[in-house]
Amino acid sequence: MMERATSIDDRPDGRSECTGEVVVIGAGPAGCLAAIAAVKAGARVTLLERAGFPREKVCGCCIAPRGVAVLADMGLKHILADAPRLGSVRLESGRASARIDRDSGVALSRGAFDTRLVRAAMDRGVHVVHGTSAIVGIDGVVRARRDGIDMTLCPAACVVADGLAGRSLDAHPGVTWRVSPTSRIGLGAILPAGSIALHPGEVLMRVETGGYVGAVELEDGRIDVAAAADHDVLRHEGPAGLMARWLGDAVRDRDTIDAARWTGTPWLTRQRSTLAMPGILVAGDAAGYVEPFTGEGMSWALASGHAAGLMAARMVHEPSCWVQWPTQWADLLKSDRLRCSLVARLLRSPRTVHAGLAIARRWPGMAARLARPIGQMHRAATLCQEVSS
Repeated sequence: MMERATSIDDRPDGRSECTGEVVVIGAGPAGCLAAIAAVKAGARVTLLERAGFPREKVCGCCIAPRGVAVLADMGLKHILADAPRLGSVRLESGRASARIDRDSGVALSRGAFDTRLVRAAMDRGVHVVHGTSAIVGIDGVVRARRDGIDMTLCPAACVVADGLAGRSLDAHPGVTWRVSPTSRIGLGAILPAGSIALHPGEVLMRVETGGYVGAVELEDGRIDVAAAADHDVLRHEGPAGLMARWLGDAVRDRDTIDAARWTGTPWLTRQRSTLAMPGILVAGDAAGYVEPFTGEGMSWALASGHAAGLMAARMVHEPSCWVQWPTQWADLLKSDRLRCSLVARLLRSPRTVHAGLAIARRWPGMAARLARPIGQMHRAATLCQEVSS
């Protein structure tokens, strides 16, 4: 087994400098894939995570075919062994409805998915440290804190994958978020099995004035409900009332909606002003996000995390190659994110939604062909990964 990186757990007081070749901040899908890819490329890796595991999250429970392919290429497809296959999308708006048959990937709870990814990272030699907050200084030094003890790591490369609400780049005054003026807020909850009417392998999407909501059955039968809503609409009705109205007659038990623990996100559609600096790469949701109607967000995190891990391993021996990261990130994701953003904008028009549903009902084959490319691995992404390796 590869020699383990010098880690913050190896020092009794945690106060001395600790040097690992690659440090990854955030043990979500992007961070875990970055850590695994970097180890596989020959680097020593320390992965820092603020939360304890297992943890449950309501966002990102659908993994599109592109994400499944990334996991398979890394020898991690077994993680999805019990994840239900998603073979259709039921799109509704008001009384209009259409069913689109397409490979939508799989569904897996974040509690299971993240925990399995962390275990896979540990099994491959990544040193994982939970309960640790971290700030990356302008000098590239990672200053971490765990159980009240301050620690310092001096990596050759650092991958920041701490999500939409991450604070690890706060010390960099030029690194800011550009938030879309039309951005919505995300919210969601995990409901008991049977609380929402769903067919096996189906994704339910309902588009309403002020946003949309999706529901899917997880591997243990529970129902993941996730939505994007305008701030004013959400503030006026509250999460439970809004979700009950949007889900409409699909709700089998209103009490489960009222009793659910609804959690929110920051503004969804956003972009980092900077994706790379000397010794630092930004990946996953920490790099940017788009209102996730097409269900591709998790695949973007996995793909960009994988590529960032390969780039970080290169930076150990080629420190200046960080300048390639913004171009590589754009090659991986830009076209898919633009398409997703366009779809989200079109869905804000009730006329467009109803026209699209009418076309899908009349020509289901055409609708399926148009929807098929969404979430698929494409040649540009494959080439980009080949270049990184």
